[in-house]
Amino acid sequence: MSATERLYYNDSRLLEFDARVIGVDRRDDGAVAVRLDRTAFYPTGGGQPSDTGTLGEARVIDCIDVEDEGVLHVIQGPVPDVDDTVHGKIDWLRRLDHMQQHTGQHILSAAFVRLFAAPTHSFRVLEHECEIDVALDDPTDERIEPAVDLANQIIWECRPIQVRQVTTQEAARLPLRKESAREGELRLIEVDEFDLTPCGGTHALSTGEVGVIAVRSWERAKGLTRIQFMAGVRALAYAGR
Repeated sequence: MSATERLYYNDSRLLEFDARVIGVDRRDDGAVAVRLDRTAFYPTGGGQPSDTGTLGEARVIDCIDVEDEGVLHVIQGPVPDVDDTVHGKIDWLRRLDHMQQHTGQHILSAAFVRLFAAPTHSFRVLEHECEIDVALDDPTDERIEPAVDLANQIIWECRPIQVRQVTTQEAARLPLRKESAREGELRLIEVDEFDLTPCGGTHALSTGEVGVIAVRSWERAKGLTRIQFMAGVRALAYAGR
């Protein structure tokens, strides 16, 4: 079990919390990293960048997942002492952006499976857009556009999104979009009657919060189809440009 209770697993909208400092480490690059007994900060992982925000008077500039050792909060500013109680606050606009991109990816990936039996092999949230690598043969605009249309239809239907905790035995009996190599309890993200997949990221409460998905471009890469897309506020900003 991780040394840090991960509050974002249960509530992606939890933006402020109090926690106890259980460790203060100085990293090889000289940065100070704080370990807490509980955190709402999402660490980089699964293609999703980390949250930023504040911890007391210090600025949290990165969060690193060290599995059983917990989550490292890389800070700039006053360094707390072990056993201090600190107040954490998440940058909401960054969290919202990542929720929209990651939830949008689930919906778009599920659309490609529904229409073309084309699974997503990897996903990345980049600075300005996102990328998915899809096992889509013979890609064309005419094949990709229906998947985008279906994804946006699901978004505009405002379908609920739920988090489910199941055992690996229970998961084996469920129609998961992709399998998980994890043992023990699995965290599943369920888009009502459309998608069910294991994931540890932060997600919207309903598909409507994603707003819209827009595909910017696509190309062949490493035998797959690499699709660059944007969701929510990013898609709006792109349209404005």
